Amino acid sequence: MISLQKQNGMALFIAMLVLPLLLVLGVLVMNHSFLGLKIIDTRVMQGESNLKLTGAAQDILHQTGSATKFAEALPSASFTSSLFGEVNASVDLQGELNCRRRMQASGSNFKCKYLQLNLNHAYGREQTGVRWAINSMGLGVEQPIIVD
Repeated sequence: MISLQKQNGMALFIAMLVLPLLLVLGVLVMNHSFLGLKIIDTRVMQGESNLKLTGAAQDILHQTGSATKFAEALPSASFTSSLFGEVNASVDLQGELNCRRRMQASGSNFKCKYLQLNLNHAYGREQTGVRWAINSMGLGVEQPIIVD
């Protein structure tokens, strides 16, 4: 039988070696799990942003008189969604050009007016009044026209 006087603090020495290692390991695991939660949160916010962009595009296309607005659009035109006000829409109007979606056209007297609607949505956690990510989507509308 070993007497208590001959141990000389060996259990304390082993505990002082093991506990800091366990502490470092625990901190690393917590840091990794927090990073995973941040990544998941970002993916969820990006998915919501994609849905808002798609909804705003559908809302703009299905608004009353949208075909007339597209036909009469100027480069300074703006389109807004009544349902998704936080989505910004800018217009890039390209003049008369060859139709991009033409299926074996029989004549050369057709051109297309092409309107590019660029939708932007800022998402993410707000820091100092600014969102940290921007999600974009483009929507192209072609209008065939007859040229002389």
